[in-house]
Amino acid sequence: MDYVHISDSDLKILDLWSSGQWNLENIYSPLNQSLQSNINSYNPDVQAGSEVGWCWTGAVSKVYDAHSGYLWLKKHKFLAWLCLREALPTAAFRFRKGISHTDSCPRYFSCQELVLHCIRDCPKAQLVWQALGISDQPVDLMSWFLHNSKQRPFRFFSGLWWIWRSRNNEIFHPHDHWTTDKVIGMGLSLEKELRNIFELQRLSIPSTISGSWILPSVGTFKINCDASYLGSGARVGFACVSRDWKGRWQRSCLGTIESRSILQGELFAIWRGFLLA
Repeated sequence: MDYVHISDSDLKILDLWSSGQWNLENIYSPLNQSLQSNINSYNPDVQAGSEVGWCWTGAVSKVYDAHSGYLWLKKHKFLAWLCLREALPTAAFRFRKGISHTDSCPRYFSCQELVLHCIRDCPKAQLVWQALGISDQPVDLMSWFLHNSKQRPFRFFSGLWWIWRSRNNEIFHPHDHWTTDKVIGMGLSLEKELRNIFELQRLSIPSTISGSWILPSVGTFKINCDASYLGSGARVGFACVSRDWKGRWQRSCLGTIESRSILQGELFAIWRGFLLA
């Protein structure tokens, strides 16, 4: 996406999702065909599950922040490392450490919950891998990991992540049941996210946002303005500053207005910027 239209700043999912389908015509920002297809293939009702409302699963608080946004890929690496070191906190691992009274699978009590059983051989895990098209061969853990991480890395690590999350959810939140279809859907959705992230890194697309202030043309001045809203309360803050072509401060202003709309705050900041001129 080249830019986000200012009219879309306050959009919520409920503004675009209704009766099981996306209403993308409500978006003013330009969406190419590929992006529209990706959005239309995502079903938020399946992702949401039985919990009321929406949450960011990358943080314990379930509230998104930039810090947790950068950390979530590291969690995937750490999960893979735990598996290969056979240090995943399965029932068998905890039993060996003396912190569990049994080493049996908490979902199927007929066998030990070793790492390979937990992430591959458990019947519930098998259903997910079969749907994702990931084979249970080679037999041993290391060879299986290496083979699938090379053949279909995005799908393999996406499936691994959600199988582990599903297992934990069933143990710690038994009343919030995740169906196999939901786990498969979340795995496929994560696969798309991983592909997009690595594709952007491969292309090394330069950012259109400058990390520093750019001088205006000689003999002119530049006005910068912005607004902010913390998501609570009834006031939006704004600020404007005018600087000449050498970067020297000329005039500025800041304040708040009674509003809960960031769009109104942005427009008010632009208007005050014009007054500075």
